[in-house]
Amino acid sequence: MPAEVRPYLVPQAGTVVWQPWLLLDGHEWRPLPDELDGWDPATDLRIGGRVQVDATRFFQETGVELANVALTVSWTSSTTDMTEASPPVRFDAGGGAVVDTILVGERLSGVLTLRATVSLVHPPVGRAVGVAAVPGSVLAEHVQRVVLENVSSMFPVSEIDFAQTRLSPTASWHLETSTDLVAPFYGTFRVLINRRDRELSAAVARGAKDKRQQALLDELQAGIAGLLLELALHLRDDLRDRDEWPPDSVGDVLSRTLAASPLSGPAPPSPVDLAEFRTQISGAVRRLGRGRVFQ
Repeated sequence: MPAEVRPYLVPQAGTVVWQPWLLLDGHEWRPLPDELDGWDPATDLRIGGRVQVDATRFFQETGVELANVALTVSWTSSTTDMTEASPPVRFDAGGGAVVDTILVGERLSGVLTLRATVSLVHPPVGRAVGVAAVPGSVLAEHVQRVVLENVSSMFPVSEIDFAQTRLSPTASWHLETSTDLVAPFYGTFRVLINRRDRELSAAVARGAKDKRQQALLDELQAGIAGLLLELALHLRDDLRDRDEWPPDSVGDVLSRTLAASPLSGPAPPSPVDLAEFRTQISGAVRRLGRGRVFQ
């Protein structure tokens, strides 16, 4: 995808250095991973990061003094499409800026997109042609996506009475799916929990889990992951028709699911091979880190 061309001067590569995002894990800062496994919506995320700018080069390349810009950080949740932001941070005399902010867990789900920008705060006096002049103009940006791995955050979850639907009233859950590969994954895939299964309903609810509730969640997670893998195997040829699918689309998620799996054979198998195929699916799901792990 070609880079966006802005109607004003922007810094060259290397002038703005984005250091890796950090996540506070207990009392220790560690690199923010691309996937946050086991995340609980009841837990807030505290993230931090540092940006270093060569002030001299920045002015030469953009015509803007570093004192006239600020570091801004915003985040968007894929399932809600809501965006929040932390207060702007000004750069110090050495050209550095540090952000340390808290993301409220109950407002996050799905894929979290973090966007850091160096944006104009005060327009320069007597600016030259081609120099950014509108407050809020983005001169540099850095984007990172984080998958929040949680059954209730991977998909929207709804609790209904299956007896009032076409679904079996004795089933515990159902995953609504789509084979439209360009459709937004988090807008078309949804987990339905049967209200009649009170234990599972309580386990899916936010908050601390006892061992039995965690076991129920592990079973649910494994079942969903297995279903996604089977769906990806069914659509394997269609998924390979394109080298790259739109981010967070059905094709994108299923392609990544297939790529991470050790399975590559066709699906479904013949009746003779069905039992072995199910065992392979179960093993592949566990290798992906889903469901109950061996102790």
